[in-house]
Order: sequence, then structure tokens, then C-alpha cells
Amino acid sequence: MLESLKRNGKGIILLLISAFSLALGQLLWKWGMKDLELAAEIARGIPGIWTVFLHVLPGFAVYAIGAVVMTIGLGYGELSVLQPINSMSYVFALILSAIFVRDEVISPITIVGVFVVVAGVIVIGGSSKK
Repeated sequence: MLESLKRNGKGIILLLISAFSLALGQLLWKWGMKDLELAAEIARGIPGIWTVFLHVLPGFAVYAIGAVVMTIGLGYGELSVLQPINSMSYVFALILSAIFVRDEVISPITIVGVFVVVAGVIVIGGSSKK
């Protein structure tokens, strides 16, 4: 396991940063759309579409950074080890929503699912035999 972590370490770190960025971008989309009545804005035509665009732009920027970091990170290790780390974006999204989105309900089964995802990422991350 330690060999795999040494060999893929830089990629693992970059993919974790990417996963966090993807989750943060999604949170920013949710915040951007929270107080917007989408149908009414789009019905206003071009000004309404620009309003929607400007509200979600920060989320797109952070998400794009995450995608670029992921692309770079995949060059620093084995795809079969690094790609599953993207599933950590679900874990980060859950944590961010629990902290910043007050109306999110996190059930005990969701918490169990988080532990399963994290355990799976750890097992796969340490499974390289190359």
C-alpha cells in the first residue's frame, strides 16, 4: 500500500484537490441559483439569461479549475488508482452542504455510504502492484 501511495502520491493529492474543487463548484451553482426564479429570468430574454449566467459563473470557474487539476493529476500515476478518487467529490459535496446549506438532511445511511466510499478510495488507492 505504501508503495502505491509513493508512486501515485502527487496524482492522489491533485485528484483530491480536483474533487474538492468540483464539489465547491457545485455548491456555488446551488448558491447562485438559490434566490433566482430561473423560468422568470429566462423569460426576460437576453438580460435574464445574463443574470442567470452571472449567478452561476463562480461555480463554473471553480469547477473548471477542478477539471484542469484533474487532467494534470491523471498524468502523475496510474489511471486505475487515480480515477476512483474522483468519487471523493461526493463526500466533499456532502460535507460542504452539511456546513453551508442549512436545509440539507444527512441521514445515518448517508454517513455509512460516505465511509464506504472513503474506504473504497483508500483500498483502490493502495492497490497498485506495478
